[in-house]
Amino acid sequence: MAGPAFAQSAPPPAAEKLPEKMSGDAIKAAWFDGRPFTATSPDGTGFVMTFTPDGKSSRKPTEKKKGLTGATGFWRAIAEGYCSRWSGQNREKCFNVRPGPEKDTVVVRFGHQMMATWKR
Repeated sequence: MAGPAFAQSAPPPAAEKLPEKMSGDAIKAAWFDGRPFTATSPDGTGFVMTFTPDGKSSRKPTEKKKGLTGATGFWRAIAEGYCSRWSGQNREKCFNVRPGPEKDTVVVRFGHQMMATWKR
């Protein structure tokens, strides 16, 4: 007597193929050199960001919108990214950075969530 027939299931789709994470040293060399760049969140909110080699950072909104303010803070490099803390926050958050779709862009992620695209 034959057992129940099982439908063959298709293999699961391949995981999202992401570019390799940039090292903290690579991020420092390319982005944390004191030159400003634009950071745009997935919802289109933009900031001009500046990270200086001495570990300080600042951000200013690119447009005047209610609730958007500038901030200062601190950053530090880690093996696979960087960590930062902005004024008014009690703890730092750590991010990984990966090459973006266009030249001179990178994508910043917090875990699996895309946080911003940086462009120079």
